[in-house]
Amino acid sequence: MILLLGGTTEAKQAAAWLEEAGLEYIYSTRTEVKSEGKGKYRYGSLTVEGIKEFCGVNGISYIIDACHPFAKELHATAASLASEIPVIRFEREFSKRIKDPLVHYVDDYAAALIQIKQLGYQSMLALTGVQSIPHLSSFWQDYPCWFRILDREYSIDFAARYHFPEKNLLFGLPQEKSEEIELFNRLKPEVIITKESGLNGRLNAKTEAAIACHIPIFILIKPELSALFKVVHNRQELLNSIQ
Repeated sequence: MILLLGGTTEAKQAAAWLEEAGLEYIYSTRTEVKSEGKGKYRYGSLTVEGIKEFCGVNGISYIIDACHPFAKELHATAASLASEIPVIRFEREFSKRIKDPLVHYVDDYAAALIQIKQLGYQSMLALTGVQSIPHLSSFWQDYPCWFRILDREYSIDFAARYHFPEKNLLFGLPQEKSEEIELFNRLKPEVIITKESGLNGRLNAKTEAAIACHIPIFILIKPELSALFKVVHNRQELLNSIQ
């Protein structure tokens, strides 16, 4: 049995490939989503002890980590089992970093906020997801800020828990460059913050739209992967790592 850690486009691709190969799997996500695959499904956070117990009970022989690049806690949890169970990381594609005066790459939220405040920006569009609301609270508590989040109950409840203004929540997914330009021109934020989320996260569209609108954009650099993972990038590599 294979444990597929997902919630991303990559996870759906991996699930389809496993089904084509006739391999049994359990699809796992942190929050409840609609699962259309043929594999078993479960949701809820997994601690190190929790995932060990789950793998033992369900006879897991491989773990495929197809989670978002910034799901650091889950990556660490999966890595904790690498000495006992092979952990395969299905990694998405990332474009080359852009060199432009408007584009700033930063290590974390704290580094981004230091620069943003030093430069005197007083409004922000955050494309970093609902989980970043507490990390950016020292900005949005003082200045206008919009967060684009998924239109689902978990995300709305999470934002409310931190008392973020509901009127400043934008619902939706990353868009094409032209649609991002329309959004940026409508809101007119002084600065944009996003994550190095790769091609599936449409980072290029966000960055190019920001440059076209002459808006500075800060990009959080993706976390380094554990050296314990076997990294694959396509169907053949994934199946070869299992069979």
